[in-house]
Amino acid sequence: MKTYIYPENLKANVKLWLWNVRDFIMICIGIILSVIVLVNLWNVIPCAVTACFAFLSLRVDETAIMDYLFNAVKFFVTSQQLYLWRKN
Repeated sequence: MKTYIYPENLKANVKLWLWNVRDFIMICIGIILSVIVLVNLWNVIPCAVTACFAFLSLRVDETAIMDYLFNAVKFFVTSQQLYLWRKN
């Protein structure tokens, strides 16, 4: 088996600046579409949605704000919590 110099022996996610490549491509497409909508319709809502997605998908140490929010919603809203009290 070959060992590569690339991080984690070629098993790390591909990143471009602070985003995964998939997120970066989605942000670029969103910016292009937002500029087209802004020029033609004078509507800034797509720009705001793209900026929010870009902020939420920032990755630092393999953790994104969006991942944290999804896990928080899953823990507090969608999963059942079970508490047991026992008398000693």
